[in-house]
Amino acid sequence: MLKSMETRKGRRTQWIDVQKPTERDLARLKKDFNLHPVILEELRGPSARARVEQYDCYLFFIYYFPLYDRKDAASVRTEIDFIVTANAVATVHYQPLGGVLKDFKITTESSSLEVFYALLKHLLVFEERQLRHIREKVESIGREIFRDREKEVLEKVMVLKRDISEYRIIVRLQDPILRSLLQKGKAFWDADAEIYLNDIIGEHLKIASQLEDYREATSDFEDTNNQLMNLKINSVMKTFTLLSFLTFPFVLLVGLFSMRAMDTPLVDQPHGFWIVVGIIVSGMALLGLYFNNKKWF
Repeated sequence: MLKSMETRKGRRTQWIDVQKPTERDLARLKKDFNLHPVILEELRGPSARARVEQYDCYLFFIYYFPLYDRKDAASVRTEIDFIVTANAVATVHYQPLGGVLKDFKITTESSSLEVFYALLKHLLVFEERQLRHIREKVESIGREIFRDREKEVLEKVMVLKRDISEYRIIVRLQDPILRSLLQKGKAFWDADAEIYLNDIIGEHLKIASQLEDYREATSDFEDTNNQLMNLKINSVMKTFTLLSFLTFPFVLLVGLFSMRAMDTPLVDQPHGFWIVVGIIVSGMALLGLYFNNKKWF
C-alpha cells in the first residue's frame, strides 16, 4: 500500500513528499512548517491557480506540469505544491504521479535551495521526456503523409493537435509563475538563488521552444495533407465532369429517338437500333480521343 507521506533526509535538508494528504499529514505539516491557516486549507485539495507566496519562514509555491494520459491520448494538468524552509522541502500532490518522483534522490549536503532546484529540474526533465510521444507522432505523420492515406493522417493530426494544445496551455502558464518565483526566491534566499532559478526558466523556455516547433510542423503537415485531399477531390470532380460532358449529348440523342415522333429518322429502318448505337459509340470514342489528346484525363 502506498504511503501518503514519505520523508527522505540529507545532512542539511529533509524532503517530505505527501500524496493525497490526510488530516494527520496536514497536522504534521502545520507543526513542522508553522503553516498559516489559509495555506493549510489550500493543501486540502487541488488549487484553482498557480501562485508563489513568500512568508517569514517558508516559501509556498503551486506548480502545474503536463502529465500524459494514455487513455485520453492527451496531456492533463497536474498540480504539485512546494513548501520550502531553510532546512526542509515538502511536496504535496493530489493524484498519483506515475513514478515521476520515484527515482529522485536527495544528496547529503544539499541546502533547501538546492533540493528545491533539483526537484523542479527533475520535473522539467520529465516534461521534456513527455514531449517524446509528441515527437514520435509528428515523425509518424511525416512518414505517412505521401502514402495515399489522407483520411488516416487527418485523424492522427486532429488527435495530435489536441494533445499539443493541452500541453501548450499548461506550459505557457508556467512562464509567469516561474518569473514570479525568481523574484520571490531571491528575496527568500539571497542573490545566489538567481542562478538556480534562471536555469529553471531556461529549461522551461527550451521545452516551450520544442513544443512550438512540433506545433508548426503539425500545422504544416495538416496543410500538406489538406492540399493532397483537395487534389484528389479535384481530380475526381474533373473525371465526373468529363464523363458527364461525354455522355450528355448521347443521352439527349437517345431521348430524341425515344419520342418516336412521326418524322423520327431511323426508327422504322432495318437495323435502326444498331445504327443509333454505332453513332453513339463512335461519337463517344471520338470525344474520348479528343479529351485524351488534350490531356484532360
